[in-house]
Amino acid sequence: MIVRGGTVVTAHGVEPVDIRIRNGRITEVGPNLAEDREEINATGLHVFPGGIDSHVHFNEPGRTEWETIADGSAALAAGGYTSFVDMPLNNLPVTTTVAAFDLKLETANRSSLV
Repeated sequence: MIVRGGTVVTAHGVEPVDIRIRNGRITEVGPNLAEDREEINATGLHVFPGGIDSHVHFNEPGRTEWETIADGSAALAAGGYTSFVDMPLNNLPVTTTVAAFDLKLETANRSSLV
């Protein structure tokens, strides 16, 4: 897939370029990329990298009556976010040991949308 003709914002500046995406990953960025079978016309639009929310409280495992990883990550995805950093103390068990971290990571890998 090619996102064609968008104004791309990078750490180095702003420029009109095309973006090639393969298997869900950006593989090439540049002007006038070769055609692909699927293209999105982004002329007149700005293309930004995905946002990072560096402070979320996804209360899973253990407190699923509060915001879950699935619910919170769906909201993040809708807003253009692609990553998050979860705070360690609102879930049960709190994420202060390697075992608790592994449990949290397993839960996130299973249900996160970003």
